[in-house]
Amino acid sequence: MRADKPIGTALLLWPTLSSFFILTNGNPDPFLMFLFILGTFLMRSAGCVINDYFDKDFDVSVTRTKNRPLVTGAVSKREALILFFVLITISATLLFWMNLLTFYMSLVGLVLATIYPLSKRFFSIPQVFLGLAFSWGIIMVSSAEINEVTGIALLLFTSCFFWILAYDTAYALCDKADDLGIGINSSAIIFGDKVIFFFYSFHLISLLILLAVAYQLNFHISFYLFASIGLFLATYQVFLIKEEDTEKCLKAFKNNNWLGLAILIGSITGVSL
Repeated sequence: MRADKPIGTALLLWPTLSSFFILTNGNPDPFLMFLFILGTFLMRSAGCVINDYFDKDFDVSVTRTKNRPLVTGAVSKREALILFFVLITISATLLFWMNLLTFYMSLVGLVLATIYPLSKRFFSIPQVFLGLAFSWGIIMVSSAEINEVTGIALLLFTSCFFWILAYDTAYALCDKADDLGIGINSSAIIFGDKVIFFFYSFHLISLLILLAVAYQLNFHISFYLFASIGLFLATYQVFLIKEEDTEKCLKAFKNNNWLGLAILIGSITGVSL
């Protein structure tokens, strides 16, 4: 479940919470926010479990993943599947307090979360599926809070999508050598010597979309300060990944926790001040 590695949950949570404040103009439903925070943890955990289930035979050949419980035998495939369905079932109970549109959107999200681990076998840039799955919480927030998927929600979804493409490319660089050896697809491989260009471009597109939303909704000027911090962090990450050193690429990936948090704080002040 990676409960000991909460950064994955944080990267899911920051844009989801940002969308709550932006889409409600600073007046989110506290109970819905609580349900989404709990759901984010549960669904991220379920995603990790099903990812390890599908990747068991690949993980044994990758330095970073060779000690995962399914690889070492500490957990059986049957136990993993049981845990996955328990997590999904608990997540589903949260939908009792939400509307029908959110229920339908959750089904799409579940399909995306399940497809992603398999996509690296048949799709050149599996990060696209991760981007869709990890951004889907924004669509669900719009459904739950407003009972429709608004244009602003789609812009936030697209911004988050490109941010995920960026940070998961940094993550993929950590395993590039191993992935090449076992035939796994990733953006780090397909982009080749243009990986820095694409990485930074994805960050810039994400931030530019957020700036467009801020301008359209007349955010307080404080948002632009925090967006500038986001740009600084994205630029810093470029210097970390340029040599494709595994430890530095992982550091760049983790640095997105602060980028996402900066945008969340900027979103709160942008609509509240």
